[in-house]
Amino acid sequence: MPKQILKFPAGFLWGSATSAYQIEGGNTNDWSEWEKSEVRSNKLEKEGKNLDDYLCGSACKSYELFGEDIKCLKELNCSAYRLGLEWSRLEPEAGKFDKSAIAHYRLILKTLKENQIKIVLTLWHWTNPVWLIKQGGWENQKVRQYFSRYARLIVNELGDLVDFWVILNEPLMIIGHGYLDGKFPPNKKFNPTLFKVIYNFLAVHKQSYKIIHNRYPKARVSLAMTTGAFTPANIYNPLDRLMVKLANYFRNDWFLNRLKGYFDYIGVNYYHHDRLSWRPPFRKNLNKKITDLGWEIYPAGLEQVLKNYQKYQKPIYILENGIADADDKLRPDFIKDHLFYAHQAIKQGIDVRGYFYWSLLDNFEWAEGYWPKFGLYAVDRKTFKRTARPSAKVYAEICKNNRVVIS
Repeated sequence: MPKQILKFPAGFLWGSATSAYQIEGGNTNDWSEWEKSEVRSNKLEKEGKNLDDYLCGSACKSYELFGEDIKCLKELNCSAYRLGLEWSRLEPEAGKFDKSAIAHYRLILKTLKENQIKIVLTLWHWTNPVWLIKQGGWENQKVRQYFSRYARLIVNELGDLVDFWVILNEPLMIIGHGYLDGKFPPNKKFNPTLFKVIYNFLAVHKQSYKIIHNRYPKARVSLAMTTGAFTPANIYNPLDRLMVKLANYFRNDWFLNRLKGYFDYIGVNYYHHDRLSWRPPFRKNLNKKITDLGWEIYPAGLEQVLKNYQKYQKPIYILENGIADADDKLRPDFIKDHLFYAHQAIKQGIDVRGYFYWSLLDNFEWAEGYWPKFGLYAVDRKTFKRTARPSAKVYAEICKNNRVVIS
């Protein structure tokens, strides 16, 4: 078969994504404290796991070695980088900001600008200052005024360097794993306080959106949505089709619908597909190809998600899409196949303007620790040396030529 050459629109953003806590290292926040908690340690010991592999610790040491990360971005020919800030570094005590941390983040952003890399800045990516948690965290309505104070600091000190803003990253993941299944801190199961958390997330986003736009009226502001693609296990079964409609609404639309008028683009994080049935076990995936984490690889689902968001009539940026693949055997095709479906969406008139691979580096993958390898670059945990995987060269060619070649 002849090769397919899929050209992307001029100005399409090619990037990679990280979060502050997962790569920076050397920080104290609610996650670092939870990792060392007795409940967490006992659970890991019972499972026979090495505790050190589940402590973030030094991570990739990117707080100090950010220059090495920028070299990686340049090698990849990335035109943009999605990175995060650590609220707990910037405001280690309530109302007291760390000037050296502000200056350090400003240096990172300025260095990116000097290297002609656009900045997509995430204000909150799951972690919180310890002082906030002691006051009830996101269950306490005071988080609204605390986060507004933090957002104003960032806007005033760093806002002139930011190209795109992400206020919240995947808030529904914290709802699901923090308050429904108890996998993440605060480890609550089917807890009704989740409704307080949801409405605080919504309020914080709206307040922060106004703060950013008051200072920068032309700012591009949004959040990163954790999305899912759903298909019926039996296409002819109306109950299966109903399950798909419900799942799509609550996973992809419900939260976003409550923020209408408060986002300038849509940020899509896509990893998951489920074939749904109305009968247990509800999820009936075929799993012909899976990631190291056991997630089904379903590239066509990205097109489905993008088509769903067309109704909002906003530009769309794929802010996260990646694979845990330690052997790097599946990653090259994973990237190309997902970009094929992104290109299909663009051909249909959907306004997709950028793609960010998750992740630039092997990093600390939250409750899963260090064993899942998402990075285009492997990181030696002792020396912190970054080493490009073969898939990095594949992605670098895509970014350089603004096209995907499918053989």
